[in-house]
Amino acid sequence: MPPFTVKLCNYCSQQGNLRCTRCKKTCYCSVACQSEDWNAHRHMCKTCDQLTEENIILRSVTWRLQVNNGDVTCSQRVYLRDLRKNDITKGMEIQVSVVELHSPGRFFIHVQRPELVEALRAITVELQKTNGGSLGTDYKPDTGEVCAVKYSLDQNWYRGVVQSVAADDGNANVLYIDFGNEEDVTLDRIKPLAASIEPIPPCALECSVAGITPVTDSWMGVCCMAVRQLVAGKSLTLTVVDTQENDRTYAVDILLTPIGKQLSTFLMDQGYAVREDVNKKHSLVSASLENFRRQSWGKNENMEAQPPDPLTQGLGDAFAAMVTHLQSPYDIICQKLDNASVIQDLHLKLRDHCSQVPASQNFRPAPGTVCCSLFYEDNQWYRAKVLAYSSEEKVCVGYIDFGNSEEVELSRLRSISSELLALPMQAIPCALAGVRPTAEAWSEETVLMLRRMVCNRFLRVEILGEREGMALVAMIDEASDPQGNVAEMLVATGYALPSNHQDEEPTTKGQAEGALAKPAVAEKLQWTYAELPTEGEMVALVVSVMENPGEFYCYKYNQEDLQVLAELGAELKRYCEADITPFNPSVGEPCCALFSGDGAWYRGMVQGVWAGSKARVYFVDYGNTSDVEPAHLRAITPELLKHHFLAIRCWLAGVEPLSPQWSAESIGRFQALCVGQQLHARVLFITERGYGLELDSSGQNVATTLLSEQLAKAPGQSQAHAKSAPTVPKIPQQKPAIQRDTTTSVGPPKPDNDPKHTATTTQKWTVELPRNETFQPCIAAVVSPSLFYLFNPSHVYVERLQSVMMDLAVYCTTKALPSQCKPMPGAACCAQFSGDKNWYRAVFLETTETEASVIYADYGNSEKLPFASILPIPTEFLELPFQIARCALTGKEHFPSVWPVEVLELFSALLSDGVLASVQDFDGNSNLLSVTLQIERGGGHLNTMILEGLQSTQTGSAKTSTPRQEPGQTKTPIIVTAPVTPATAPVTPATAPVTWISTDSSICSPDYASPCCCRDLVQKVKHIFPLLLLTYSGGGTSP
Repeated sequence: MPPFTVKLCNYCSQQGNLRCTRCKKTCYCSVACQSEDWNAHRHMCKTCDQLTEENIILRSVTWRLQVNNGDVTCSQRVYLRDLRKNDITKGMEIQVSVVELHSPGRFFIHVQRPELVEALRAITVELQKTNGGSLGTDYKPDTGEVCAVKYSLDQNWYRGVVQSVAADDGNANVLYIDFGNEEDVTLDRIKPLAASIEPIPPCALECSVAGITPVTDSWMGVCCMAVRQLVAGKSLTLTVVDTQENDRTYAVDILLTPIGKQLSTFLMDQGYAVREDVNKKHSLVSASLENFRRQSWGKNENMEAQPPDPLTQGLGDAFAAMVTHLQSPYDIICQKLDNASVIQDLHLKLRDHCSQVPASQNFRPAPGTVCCSLFYEDNQWYRAKVLAYSSEEKVCVGYIDFGNSEEVELSRLRSISSELLALPMQAIPCALAGVRPTAEAWSEETVLMLRRMVCNRFLRVEILGEREGMALVAMIDEASDPQGNVAEMLVATGYALPSNHQDEEPTTKGQAEGALAKPAVAEKLQWTYAELPTEGEMVALVVSVMENPGEFYCYKYNQEDLQVLAELGAELKRYCEADITPFNPSVGEPCCALFSGDGAWYRGMVQGVWAGSKARVYFVDYGNTSDVEPAHLRAITPELLKHHFLAIRCWLAGVEPLSPQWSAESIGRFQALCVGQQLHARVLFITERGYGLELDSSGQNVATTLLSEQLAKAPGQSQAHAKSAPTVPKIPQQKPAIQRDTTTSVGPPKPDNDPKHTATTTQKWTVELPRNETFQPCIAAVVSPSLFYLFNPSHVYVERLQSVMMDLAVYCTTKALPSQCKPMPGAACCAQFSGDKNWYRAVFLETTETEASVIYADYGNSEKLPFASILPIPTEFLELPFQIARCALTGKEHFPSVWPVEVLELFSALLSDGVLASVQDFDGNSNLLSVTLQIERGGGHLNTMILEGLQSTQTGSAKTSTPRQEPGQTKTPIIVTAPVTPATAPVTPATAPVTWISTDSSICSPDYASPCCCRDLVQKVKHIFPLLLLTYSGGGTSP
């Protein structure tokens, strides 16, 4: 009987009984593994009807190449396997440069070695000598063959591997193996590789970033652009994490020195990638950042609801527990029985909370935040963490108190209160100690047997150790007779083998305590860097190291970081003076270093090691660099790395030096403005140079000051123009930019870290109108019954407005770039009027992908502008109230979020056709108006008409449905310009940004003795409104 052959998956090495349908040779366990492996496999995948290797070699030997001088030479075909392998191995750390980047999942590098440069030069010269004078031939290359290929741009010959051949079209796709680029070439530009060409390894090594996958099906274009900017043309430190495909492709990570992060960490922090899930069968749907971002603009992203702390467990703890979720012996979730009453009380509070919080289309929680989710199985509310958006309307959530997960609609989620987040997560991740699988992975039979043993039972759990962030436990079934150890039963029944790995063996309490005294040498150190918020909010900073405006280092000025600095100093001194163990520094490794300036110990990062002498150390909490003697270095412990590195590399945005280097005068002035001061900063850019900041020092904009004193120039401005430019007037300094004038709004001010303040300032400028006074409103613009604007009837302060306009012009001309964030309707901004190219205060009415409709807040006219003509507005320009007031009808909490165009047109027509209004309330954002039609127009209360229409839709429909806006549908505001010209417009009528509706009585006479279409329209509104609302919200046929 022939021996049984086990086929293994070419990607994950598990058992794989499926074969590639093209080559019929390579095996896989699933379509997912085949898709992941295709980038590597496609280079060697050939159809089964292609020549066998023996026939290829036979044909190669007998093939003859006719050259132009009539000589005949024998050329044997060369494949990648015939080239020598390079000496790059797993774990190596090398200096490289990226020569071709397709995506983080596929890029090519050159190792920075002199011998590589010389080898590449020699082989290029030999290729030109061998092929330069020969004529084109009808050579037919094989897929996977290494040939001499004539590059289309410089007409030189290079080595290329043929990736595919289209014989009918007479061309082939080739990859230049020494440079990493690809192109389609005609067959007459391909020749066999001459025997005189040295078979050196490919000089361009194919790599991918290890341990991560894109959040979408492929790497996004913006992600590839960001990575290209970070790595292009730089010398990089690369770590080989793993080797793939016969040691010819590499999974790597790259240290991005300017921002102090690994490339994989940067991609995950920016939301381009997620951590790669090894066990693909049980992984959730890959997080789709595009699905989340596509409709999240202006929504409540729930950023304040972060996951609570996990339950703390100690080594040797034993407790009664119940398994709530199980994937394998290495992936078990259990709950303490002692906490059953606490969990039950939490569920009652969740039920009461969610019964009072209505569903909202505005609630779109970001991945990683916690909310309340309605579980499908029992229709009860539980705490859940948003894991990913599987579509625009569905999310994957994980229940943090039970460990299971599911996909739910957004309508089944509710926001959560801080009180409900106070209780730690009740799910305890565990791994069963003392067992290992009988094969490469745990079999389904083993998992089923384990479920029979532990599910729906009360167990005693003993914590024996820790592995990969999970508690390593023993589980005892005390209800059985005799009591059974679950691990021992799995081994006895043949479903598992006893563990024989040191790191899997249970650790005694004494051993653990001894290990805590001094960390194991092999323990991998992990560290993080301080980050600044990138959503537009202000943050307090203090400069620690000043080089020039283009490079300086800061740390956050808050009580927590100041306390950390103080505690670190004491801990480092105690640890470093007690431990005198010799330390051998290596580049990129954190350490403890003695600073010669004050004789104190600090945390550092080794940047260079000079043979037999000092090491160059970067002090990670301050930003300075110094050469340190080896005797003044110590190995660092994980305990000293638990807090992030505090120094943050920054540069001043909006300015450049007048000459190639910053002058001593410019640096001195910059130091005088910033050093020793508490600064207020806002992040405008993130580049390889660090954070590009807008800085405010004692109410003074630092960039504006340097520009006005002609110590710097604006980006892209010539030196001559900068020196001849007039002095820029300074922004008023009565108060710091981060303060607010609370007299402009009776509502509570929103905190600076509100995620809605990303591109513009929202609703801070809204003025409260006098209440309970009937007046005829002067309409500026109408978006919907929930949002429209009136001219503010209060006194206009002409001189103050002109002063604001002058300061606004200074700010807008020195602002580096317009914001790329899409603002929400109602947000304030700066807008450049197309008529005179001057900047004015404005409010967003509507936005599309390329432009926005704005209303000029002090003049009342409207226009559409590209985003390049719009800038965020600082709070100091909102202290003077706008000449328009934000309003809504009372009862807006009952209004739909999206209105049909017909209703908006009717509502706009009614408001502009003579109505009476009175302010009933102010909710902090809008003046709430009660609007009535004039008696001669038919009378009637407009608020009541709308509310009755909404009520009729609820009673008249057997099944109500919330209006839903399709992805391609946009809400169009109805712009109604005011019939009067503001007296304060500082521009001439010929160029002023004003377009008024004529008040000529011939357009629509107020004399109702004569027939008028408007009057008939008003008479029908009471009947039309309920019908329209009934049709739109579910009573009729949906579009």
